[in-house]
Amino acid sequence: MAVMVTGGTGFVGLNLVHALLERGEHVVVAALDDIPAPAQRAFARLPGKVEAIRADIRNITADPDAFAGVMKRHGVDRLFPFAAITSGPAREAEVPELVIQVNLLGFIAQLRAARAAGVKRIIAPSSASAYGDAFFAHALLNETDTPTIPNGVYGVTKYAVERSGLRLGELWELDVIAARIGSVFGPWERDTGLRDMIGPHHYLARLAVAGQEAVLPAALPVQAWVYGPDVASGLLHLLDMKAPPHRVFNICSGEMWGEVMLRWAETLAARHPAFRWRRSANEAEVNVRFPERRPRGRMDIARIQSTGWQPDYGPEAAYAHYADWLSAYPDAL
Repeated sequence: MAVMVTGGTGFVGLNLVHALLERGEHVVVAALDDIPAPAQRAFARLPGKVEAIRADIRNITADPDAFAGVMKRHGVDRLFPFAAITSGPAREAEVPELVIQVNLLGFIAQLRAARAAGVKRIIAPSSASAYGDAFFAHALLNETDTPTIPNGVYGVTKYAVERSGLRLGELWELDVIAARIGSVFGPWERDTGLRDMIGPHHYLARLAVAGQEAVLPAALPVQAWVYGPDVASGLLHLLDMKAPPHRVFNICSGEMWGEVMLRWAETLAARHPAFRWRRSANEAEVNVRFPERRPRGRMDIARIQSTGWQPDYGPEAAYAHYADWLSAYPDAL
């Protein structure tokens, strides 16, 4: 049997596909574009089998029965419906209908197809953005007590994916678990044209590989980051979970990272001698952007930890691993 990952050529998708192949799974990647060449090289070394098919979520929304047939032909019994537009304010102002169509209606169409194809488990891709404004009012954010106040169209769709997924799971007898994924950085992050919120770790990596200067803000915002391979391992933990005690789980590092991000700049400088970096109070000079500068609360991961999952990468381990990956696949940026 096979695991399908829609949006499998995106940032989280490629980390997830790598982790699935690493443990020998048969993975079907359904996406708008081909698997990038660096990822193909990486995947070829892994024991699992990967198949790639072209798929447009808008077509799936129009004809979910046809997509159910695709799932059946490939023997799909587990699904990560992760195709999405990670939209920023400009895109949301211009085409909010498209963001909603892809992120929410496309997700529901995939659920309908999965139901017809007899898929056993579905991991619904929620997001930390579902908490929205609660990040600035609560020191610790958990799945039970923290209000969800999404403040962008993307966050609204992610919370709607979570709630509609769980409700339709009840009505359609589907095994759905929702993952609220924290702020991710690490391998395979790139500008696909569908991801508006590129992270500061990626900007630093690009400047380092290019041998250019990075200018960070004088004050680094404090927030909880999570390394891409840890996100993948958390998602696989949910995929494998027997008799889940809950249906919504935070996936994050559980740590607050602020000034520790300077270690990433230092790690890059040690690996790339032409790279330079500094900090500046002059905003006009800053070329390493952060999606948000305000202090944020920390995502509580006690719920998923209680089921046996623990992130493997703190800042030091993550930066060392990321630097090794970057040396192996500099063209992946």
